[in-house]
Amino acid sequence: MIKTRHHQPNRSVASRGGFTLVEVMIAIVVGTVATYILSTSVTAAVANTISRQQQAVAAEGAMNCMEQIRSMPVESVFALFNDDPSDDPDGAGTAFGSFFDVEGLAPTCDETGAPRAIGRVLLPGAGALLDETLDQPEFGLPRDLDGDLLVLPGDCSKQYLLLPVTIRIEWRSRLGDRKLELSTLLVDLEKVNP
Repeated sequence: MIKTRHHQPNRSVASRGGFTLVEVMIAIVVGTVATYILSTSVTAAVANTISRQQQAVAAEGAMNCMEQIRSMPVESVFALFNDDPSDDPDGAGTAFGSFFDVEGLAPTCDETGAPRAIGRVLLPGAGALLDETLDQPEFGLPRDLDGDLLVLPGDCSKQYLLLPVTIRIEWRSRLGDRKLELSTLLVDLEKVNP
């Protein structure tokens, strides 16, 4: 007897139990895109965390400097923290000056590539001269600083009643150069209530 083989029709792809090359390629593409999105999100989260930590360090540095300034007699703050060493109370170069460092932050660079000081105390005036008539809107000038209710030209660095102060922290981060400012208005209460 002759044996005949019965030819069975082709089984469907699903019944064969495997994947086609196209299905494998689509799965690889979907997996790659998902991995890219996940890694981008994680990288952004890490960068954001570092940026917030640096912001906190800068804020703490600014607040520490402001507290140091507030601990000084108000009448000596201008001479102790301005850019000009010639009016330092204990002789030239003995005062704090306007620049300070904040540990944990990288400095920005100037036009020549040299690192700048991270922290700076900004005061109104020009060097050792505190003049009420100067045009410095960032400090609210011109304005009465010595309490005589007049805005007059001349140096009032020895008899001011009000002193605007700004602390600026500038640093370099992975996200670029960053800046934080903290401002206050010091009032010599001993002169207000003698």
